[in-house]
Amino acid sequence: MNPKVMTHRKNITKEKNSRGFSLGELREANVSVNRANSLGIILDFRRGTVREGNVALLKDLVNKNIETKKQRKVDAQKQVKEVKENVKSEKVKKKLSLKKVSIKKEESKVKKVKTEKPKKESTKKKTTEVKTEAKEVKTKKPAKVSAKKSSPKKE
Repeated sequence: MNPKVMTHRKNITKEKNSRGFSLGELREANVSVNRANSLGIILDFRRGTVREGNVALLKDLVNKNIETKKQRKVDAQKQVKEVKENVKSEKVKKKLSLKKVSIKKEESKVKKVKTEKPKKESTKKKTTEVKTEAKEVKTKKPAKVSAKKSSPKKE
């Protein structure tokens, strides 16, 4: 990520690392200043030269950034799908376990009801027999005749 600059000193030309990319290089690579700042690209406003190597380097940086963004989106979508599948499988497991529990409870209730039904029927028969006997007893008793006491009349 180091842009290069040509230096001339005592008839010797050297290539060295510069402080940042020039605005001309950004224009050639079709990168705006705001985009360069968001990508973390350092700008050198004092430089005015445009080097093809630096322009190619800028284009590579932007392309890599675009590729990594696409890859992040794909990875995020995969993670979302995995999480949704896990949640669905957990819900299905819970439903199945609840169904199993409810089936077991129903089976135990059915067993209890089967064992309790004969007892209830026998008690019902006994209570109805007792009630009929009580009715018979009531009918056998003679009716009581109650005489009203007359209150003294005032004259």
